[in-house]
Amino acid sequence: MAKVTTEFMGAKDGEVYPTQFKPGDIVEGDLAAVAVREGWAEEDPGQEEKKLNPPANKAVKGAPENK
Repeated sequence: MAKVTTEFMGAKDGEVYPTQFKPGDIVEGDLAAVAVREGWAEEDPGQEEKKLNPPANKAVKGAPENK
């Protein structure tokens, strides 16, 4: 996951048409890797942590229990 620092156009993973990204937007996947490599974005480890550790007040769904 990366936070955009420079305006650019790019296609999100799995999409055909490009999107205009502005500073402050969050990009993911291959697009994030390219954006960081090209200097259009900075890695945002804080966003990744939020995704891995959901807030304690939200229920975490698991696999349904077989009975």
